[in-house]
Amino acid sequence: MQKLEEGKQLYREQKFEEAVVLLTDFLNQNPNHADGLFFRGVCYRKLDLYPESINDFNGLLTKLPDEPTLLCERAISLFKNQQLELAMVDLNKAVDLDKNNPYRYSSRAFIRANIDVEGAIKDYQKAIELDPKDEIAYNNLGLLQEHKGNYKEAQENFKKSNQIIGYKPEERTIEQTNSPIEIEGKTYHNSWQLLMGILTTSSVRKEYFNFIKNYFKH
Repeated sequence: MQKLEEGKQLYREQKFEEAVVLLTDFLNQNPNHADGLFFRGVCYRKLDLYPESINDFNGLLTKLPDEPTLLCERAISLFKNQQLELAMVDLNKAVDLDKNNPYRYSSRAFIRANIDVEGAIKDYQKAIELDPKDEIAYNNLGLLQEHKGNYKEAQENFKKSNQIIGYKPEERTIEQTNSPIEIEGKTYHNSWQLLMGILTTSSVRKEYFNFIKNYFKH
């Protein structure tokens, strides 16, 4: 189990290539181990190795076909592998299995926005209904509304998101207003790119809003 724990630690340190090596060694000795497959699947995705990531989640879902978290994780990898329809199948099932979990709706909305903006808006609204303090759902709902030209509704949701995270846009400098945002080594030059580019895993959600909080303290 030492290799598994070391691999998980490397994952937390974002040393994904090294983590894959250790986790693969562990899985060679412990085939189909759930934790090993899960963390290696996420690491593969971080390395843009989407088919490999999908294969690991396939192995997990063979044993746990009704686990919403695994369905959401595979959906993200399918989406990144440009298999949007299959990703939506997983997300729809995850929502059906876990109807009272706001994160299921937010996860589906994030990917659904690529093909069905109105449906994505409804999902974010449902997520907010279930969790009125979900700052990311408010923010992303605002982005979708802004994209559709519903500026008044968008601004209301941006305001709610800002209040939750303690962000005061009136205190931003001109440089901050015009600066691109970089998350996980990728640069986003506007809010729509950011919405389309960030994954919906909890670690990235946390990183993104920690970034926002720290960035606008200056």
